[in-house]
Amino acid sequence: MREAAQQVYVVTARWGGRYSAFTASATSISLKPPLIMVSVDRSSLSHDPLVNSEYFAVTLLSFDDVELAKVMAERVDPRVKLEKVGFTDEFEAPLLTIARPYILLRRYAVYDGGDHSIVLGEVVGGSVSGVQCPLLYRRRSYTTIAGCQS
Repeated sequence: MREAAQQVYVVTARWGGRYSAFTASATSISLKPPLIMVSVDRSSLSHDPLVNSEYFAVTLLSFDDVELAKVMAERVDPRVKLEKVGFTDEFEAPLLTIARPYILLRRYAVYDGGDHSIVLGEVVGGSVSGVQCPLLYRRRSYTTIAGCQS
């Protein structure tokens, strides 16, 4: 799958005082109801908070968010990553304080995906305008659509 370019998102959740925060790709699964899928490594510190939280958020990243994506991909405590980039706990799921398009989801189902858990979320809110040049990941590096660099 290294050859397939995938849009990069930040996934965040909170459960029992613990946080989930990591980079991932997300996939639209259904229109009725509107469902989005993310997967999380079972060995990740972000796993349990995501699969147990009632709500989670998917934040869309632009090409100029490479450093943000790198921080969120670090293998450290998710709360440390969130504090490093800035976040707010005022909503159903933690949101980055830097203005970025996001989707708020209510956990719909969790499935076994081998060494990952597959989490479906039903869209319940958010704001997705503002991504001009989406951040993509391909061949272990960040990129965007040709001719789109800002």
